[in-house]
Amino acid sequence: MEFAEEKKIETLALLNNEDHEYAAVLGRNEVLQIYKDDNGKLLSSSEALAGSEEVKFGTLNSVVYVMINDEELLEKGHTLKLVYEGGEFSSTLIRSGPGPYVALHDSSEVFIEPVSDYTLYIYDAQNNIIYEDIAEA
Repeated sequence: MEFAEEKKIETLALLNNEDHEYAAVLGRNEVLQIYKDDNGKLLSSSEALAGSEEVKFGTLNSVVYVMINDEELLEKGHTLKLVYEGGEFSSTLIRSGPGPYVALHDSSEVFIEPVSDYTLYIYDAQNNIIYEDIAEA
C-alpha cells in the first residue's frame, strides 16, 4: 500500500473494508487507518501499539489488532479471543513464516463506536487460558 510505504510502515497485516471505505495497516510499532472524508480527501489516523513487547493488542476506531511476539506463547497457544463491548474476535494461532503472529479484525459490523475496554485471552490446545490481559480506556 503506497500510503504505508510513504509513512515508512513495515506492513505486517492489511485489512481492506470496501463497505466502510477504509483500510487498516498493522506495522511493527503502530496501527494505521486510512479513509476518505466527505470530499474524497485521503486521511489517516494512527496509534502506537499498546501492550508489552511480547503481546500487543488494542483498537483504533473499529479496527481490533493483535500481535504476538512471544515464542513460548506461539508454541503453546492454540487460539486467541479478544472480547470487547458488543462482540469478540477469535482466531486460531497460525503463522505463515518466521516473525510474529498478527491479526487485524473489523468490528464495525458489531460495534460502530471506538472500542475502549477489552480483554485478550490465549488458550492452549486443551482450551486452558495461558495468557490473559485487560485493557481499559
